[in-house]
Amino acid sequence: MSTSSQKGEQSQSQNQLDLFKVTRIITLESSDGPRFDVTEPIAIQMGTVRSFLEENESSGEAAAAAWITVPLLNVSSSCLVQIIKYCTKNHQFKVKSAPEKDVKDYDSGLLEEWWSNDIIREVLLSANYLDMKDLLELTSKGIAERIQNKSPEFVRNYFGVVNDFTPEEEAKIRQEHSFAFEGIDQD
Repeated sequence: MSTSSQKGEQSQSQNQLDLFKVTRIITLESSDGPRFDVTEPIAIQMGTVRSFLEENESSGEAAAAAWITVPLLNVSSSCLVQIIKYCTKNHQFKVKSAPEKDVKDYDSGLLEEWWSNDIIREVLLSANYLDMKDLLELTSKGIAERIQNKSPEFVRNYFGVVNDFTPEEEAKIRQEHSFAFEGIDQD
């Protein structure tokens, strides 16, 4: 048998083995207790989880572990479900080399699905905690669209900010910066 034939058979055998390659299962433990098992390619999309795994591996604690639990102290289970869904879909897009249009369409649909202001704000905070730049950018965009051309009162209410200006101070600011209050939507 020729050397090139042997290399071709070895390459084919390696490709077949790669199909059956088992990745580690990572258990993500939410702040309120429920745990979620995900594969490593899903989990490492979360920068905080990736750093946790890298630190444990460098210390030798998890080098041979096929299963590891990562506590996520600032992410609720309801939010973690949404984030895992996002990461799973992103991984599928990457594996299939999906067109950018498909990714953008999915992201737009996801923002519509997160209709509740509470959900999108929680996902934003969790994406920041998990160091997920793409998800942080997506949720920031969604929130920006929701508060665009809204009154200061609407924005304060949206973010739960208490107005600490006296009526006189606020009137003075509105007068000095009247251009900033043009074209505001009626809430």
